[in-house]
Amino acid sequence: MAFRPSQRKEKALSSLIEAEDIDVTSLMNMMVILIPFLISMAVFTEVASINFSLPPATTEGEGPGSEPLPPEEADKLDISIAITSTGFTLAGTGQILPTIQKLSDGKYDLEALNRALRAIKMHYPNQEDIVLIIEQAIFYEDIVNVMDICRDAQFPNIGLSGGIQ
Repeated sequence: MAFRPSQRKEKALSSLIEAEDIDVTSLMNMMVILIPFLISMAVFTEVASINFSLPPATTEGEGPGSEPLPPEEADKLDISIAITSTGFTLAGTGQILPTIQKLSDGKYDLEALNRALRAIKMHYPNQEDIVLIIEQAIFYEDIVNVMDICRDAQFPNIGLSGGIQ
């Protein structure tokens, strides 16, 4: 049996419950503190990046010896630094310099590498390219340190090559 429309209004469940206001004061207080904090942290966050270049892709049949060098590139040296677990090996256009061994405490001798690169830069002042050949077990921090030494020695174009096999 259904109630008449005049009685339905009085019997409805919603009419028996009082309407209460939701207290949002604590939520507003949290937002007032949280929003300026997040904005201030976004201002001080910086992302650093290291510029490097990969070797150019070649198709089959192309190679470094397929064309004669222009005169301005004839006095350039193809320098590569092999970073191994024993130290650094510098090589350039058929020449291999003596290996720079690690120090007795197990760290790389970055000062000796810096001196060697500066000596190369004195003989080849137009040289700006250098390639890092990195073993698989070398730590990222050591790679970044070597890249910083290369830039400090006026070699801004740093390329990365696959590991030594």
